[in-house]
Amino acid sequence: MELKQKSTLQEALVEMTKWNKQKIVIKSDDGMILGDLSLQDVINSIQSGLTTLTLEQFFQKRESYDKGQNFDQFLQSEMFRILIDSLYDGLYVTDGEGRTLIINEAYERITGITADKIIGMHMSEMEKKGYISRSISLEVIRQKKAVTRMQRIANGRNAMVSGTPVFDTDGSMLMVVNIVRDMTDLFKMQTELEDLKEWQAEVDRYLPNSEKTTFIAEDEQSIAFLGMVQRVASSSATVCLMGETGVGKTRTASYIHEHSKRKEKPFVALNCGALSESLVEAELFGYVAGAFTGASAKGKKGLIEVANGGTLFLDEVGDLPLSVQVKLLKVLDELTFTPVGSTTSKQVDVRIIAATNRPLEELVAGGKFREDLYYRLTVVPLYIRPLRERPKEVQRLIRLYLKQLNDKHERHVILTDEVLRYLEAYSWPGNIRELKNVIEYLVVTSQTTYISVHQLPPNVIKEEQPHNINRSLKQAIENFEREKIEQALAFHKTTRAAAEALGISQSALVVKRKKWQSPS
Repeated sequence: MELKQKSTLQEALVEMTKWNKQKIVIKSDDGMILGDLSLQDVINSIQSGLTTLTLEQFFQKRESYDKGQNFDQFLQSEMFRILIDSLYDGLYVTDGEGRTLIINEAYERITGITADKIIGMHMSEMEKKGYISRSISLEVIRQKKAVTRMQRIANGRNAMVSGTPVFDTDGSMLMVVNIVRDMTDLFKMQTELEDLKEWQAEVDRYLPNSEKTTFIAEDEQSIAFLGMVQRVASSSATVCLMGETGVGKTRTASYIHEHSKRKEKPFVALNCGALSESLVEAELFGYVAGAFTGASAKGKKGLIEVANGGTLFLDEVGDLPLSVQVKLLKVLDELTFTPVGSTTSKQVDVRIIAATNRPLEELVAGGKFREDLYYRLTVVPLYIRPLRERPKEVQRLIRLYLKQLNDKHERHVILTDEVLRYLEAYSWPGNIRELKNVIEYLVVTSQTTYISVHQLPPNVIKEEQPHNINRSLKQAIENFEREKIEQALAFHKTTRAAAEALGISQSALVVKRKKWQSPS
């Protein structure tokens, strides 16, 4: 008896009956064993209408069936249940038609839907009942390929679902395996991260100086003022800084914050006179989504909230509109505020330091500033003297800014003694701000190492013109020599070439330079 892999089941029945065989071994054409074939297997298959099925096809189908049975047994095993329940992400398995077969504990945790409610349920029914917004399994079955989509769960959570098809050897779909990842916490973390970035951007935007604030005090009055500032810094009292524009009110406020218990929290500064009434209110108190035309769809935190736990510095507070003054008074009295467009107040812990170059008493008398707010802001009033009343500090400030700006612009500019005298005698109507600007102007524009008088800004030279008359002839000649030597060195690069161009000896040029560079 000889049966080949291409023989049909009908032929096998004839041969096995003829030779009275209950079981035979079937081999392939190349001699490999395909498997054992029993007479009962043949009879059962023929009764199922598979008469023309070849033996090769029969063994392939039986192998697939056996695998399926084994797979089903594995799916029902305790080992498989332990395996899928150990996954952090949800697992959802349907058959090839979209009926629910298996879910794991993570899926129950993410969705709040238990297995006893949905095992056996078709995915279209899941959609109808509102368990899910859209079935990924049905998408996989329709497209016959892996699909990843966002899915809204009935409990309000968002999930990222990746569905993968599993095919049989004949290309039919056996099942769809879905991995379900809870995105709600991830979205929340992302939102918090965006809020943190936005908060940091706001803080960076309003920080006047990220470096440690330097406070210079040379005379008795300045030293006494510094002592007062240090005592005030250790308290939580509201401070109002008064003085002309540019005297250092922002730096004083920053110094107070850096020496307070709030130094690890934000220091946020706002120039109240730089914004319109509507904008200053939105900047200070923030707003909710849709509060006004052009408002961000997400709303925005106000600077009071950004500075929570720290210090809010309100420069030019006298320019605040009366409507905003009312809301600021509530912050000072109750430590609460209400964002624009909201009906809910928020609690805040913030220290306010105000500053003004305008007499608030006159504004109160003219009805432009609330009297109650005036008294709340001026718990500790501190007056900062203009720079013209602090002549001993001018040279220290010049040297401080000269070093900083030389480093910043990678220069090595040096001020001559005559230039220093001009700057010390100047009245500085713009105070420290003007002084810093003048030094930066000299550092940036100078073509020589040493700065001479003619390089000073015209307004400084014009004011100090009378001093030129009083200079000695010797000093004038020395300054002229110094300027010419520096110009020659800048052009010729070496002392030998510069001396030759000027008609003097190299040793004479070197001696003169050493004299000018020696400390006075």
